[in-house]
Amino acid sequence: MPTASLPVGPVLTRPKLAALPLVAGCHLIAPHLAPTHFSDYEVFTELGIITAIYLITDSDSRIRWLGQASRDDGLAARLAEHHRDPGRRAVFATVRALHLHDHTPPDVLNAIEGRCADQLQLRSVMAPRRWPASRTWQHQVA
Repeated sequence: MPTASLPVGPVLTRPKLAALPLVAGCHLIAPHLAPTHFSDYEVFTELGIITAIYLITDSDSRIRWLGQASRDDGLAARLAEHHRDPGRRAVFATVRALHLHDHTPPDVLNAIEGRCADQLQLRSVMAPRRWPASRTWQHQVA
């Protein structure tokens, strides 16, 4: 997605942020909800995060990206891809993550990401961004 079309989401509030760990259910290892400066994304390597749902906000605490990573080179490698884009680097201010069990099955990871999008009310305000369906979420995290 070209940087110029990065949608602007709602302001991330404490209640919405606090609800996100519950979305991960039994797949959650640890929530990393304190804001990490986007330029310091390599801290996630030190934490050993392979699989995660991550949330990026701008300097006004507006949600700019909700995504997932599940790869052998970890969350930091996914964030490095974003960091290489000058436009994203200029907009993205902080990142938070839900550290999930390594290589959580893709259907479960998709359901968790979709439910996070629902909880944050992103679907109607961040077009053209799209997230996976969350209809199987309750079954997947039980």
